[in-house]
Amino acid sequence: MSKTAAQTLLERYWDEVNNAGRVELIRDICADPIVRHDPKGVTTRLSHDEQIARVQFGLDEMGVHIDRVITHADDTFVTSIWNMQMTKKDGLEMCGIEVFKIVDGRLAECWNTPYAEGQWG
Repeated sequence: MSKTAAQTLLERYWDEVNNAGRVELIRDICADPIVRHDPKGVTTRLSHDEQIARVQFGLDEMGVHIDRVITHADDTFVTSIWNMQMTKKDGLEMCGIEVFKIVDGRLAECWNTPYAEGQWG
């Protein structure tokens, strides 16, 4: 089965931006602003510079590394179930689920659950 453009875009975000630290790619991969939807109707709009600072902080201060467990996509939405290790936080492990909406070829909106300590099996 071939990958959709949405799946390829999210994989670049996890692998190249988050894991390889190529944070400037956010300008190519994400909308400006990207809208993050959290529980209780909370939304946050992050500019490219804010997104870059957020990811860079995770890399520098926590040693974040993300592994995809499951990724599923169509032409508009991509869902990622992931595990994260924080090498600079005594090996703390977290997991989560995020759903991204693609608009004009970029990650434009993100819905995510609160992260949980541990790993998906």
